[in-house]
Amino acid sequence: MKFKEIFIKTYKRIQRAKRKFEANKEFSKDFLNNILENLSEDWIEKALKKAKESLAPSFEEIPINLQLRQSNIFRKAYEKIFPVNHAFRINYRYGKEFLDEYMPISQETYLGRGNYKFVYALPWKMVIKISKSVLLSNPLFGSLFTQVKKNPENFLTKEELLLYDHLSQKISKFKRERLWFKFLRLGLERYHYSIVKKYLPDLVIPTRFFMGLEYRKLPFSNQFVRSIKPMDVQVILTGKHLKEFIKFGKKVKRKKLLDYLLPPSYEFHFDTGIYSKVKKKILIKIKEDLKRLIIFTEKLAKEEKLILDIHTENLIISLPEFELKLFDFHIFDEHLYTYGDGILNPEKKHIEVIENFIESFQLE
Repeated sequence: MKFKEIFIKTYKRIQRAKRKFEANKEFSKDFLNNILENLSEDWIEKALKKAKESLAPSFEEIPINLQLRQSNIFRKAYEKIFPVNHAFRINYRYGKEFLDEYMPISQETYLGRGNYKFVYALPWKMVIKISKSVLLSNPLFGSLFTQVKKNPENFLTKEELLLYDHLSQKISKFKRERLWFKFLRLGLERYHYSIVKKYLPDLVIPTRFFMGLEYRKLPFSNQFVRSIKPMDVQVILTGKHLKEFIKFGKKVKRKKLLDYLLPPSYEFHFDTGIYSKVKKKILIKIKEDLKRLIIFTEKLAKEEKLILDIHTENLIISLPEFELKLFDFHIFDEHLYTYGDGILNPEKKHIEVIENFIESFQLE
């Protein structure tokens, strides 16, 4: 081998190592910083304003899981008797609570539910996610929640803190604590989103987090019951969840007694036939974006002991653009992650699925 070729290869190897070192240093530097700087970003407001100028897509175009999670019979009965009618964003202005942005909701616009939120389509190209009631003992409230609780002013706006002070007047200690927990949860949701957006800004869907008022209609009357809850609105994308590219195979045998308490799992592979009309360069771009997501997830787990929940229901391939997007941003402590019980490196479970998805492109 000529000296020049050896020099070039060595130089490139040094440059790659340098870039990797700088990336690791940047990832760790000021990781737990003040996120309020991101709350006033114009790009989110502009994206939501543009979405509100467009009518919502048909339900056939909206990404839907193969099997939507269903509520139990008691919850379904409650939803039927006390249906959600509308929601407002609540803030503090003019020395009192102030409502704006009317958002009509009905049972017909229900898209599904996750572990932490109910999702409804709005009349324009947006969805609203209304937080479900959860206990403080939930795995979601780990070390990041502790940081929010310790310094709430870094995660909640001045107006939101004033709103809490206003709403907490003349109520019992128990109700004040419940209300404060909801505000801290709002800050936590915002914190999770900020972490992911910082490192994968082009992959996240524009999302605005706020404290909202949910209005449920009382039966046989025109009266409403209102509840304050953390909410968020997102631009809605037409497309497919990664889960919708899956072809299920035979059921996986349960090995432990605990497995019988969990939903059954199946062997699966991805349907490559759907890519027949997609250009190779588009698939290469999706592959690169998925690789970036894997690298970020691995770094988060290795350096911060945090697990980004990237299962196939939280990732979408938009159509007709065919671009990868993330629309759920929950981050858990490694030792608290639900799917990680007794599993070393629980993030690898999701990463392996994504790697199988990449292999289905058959690019190599």
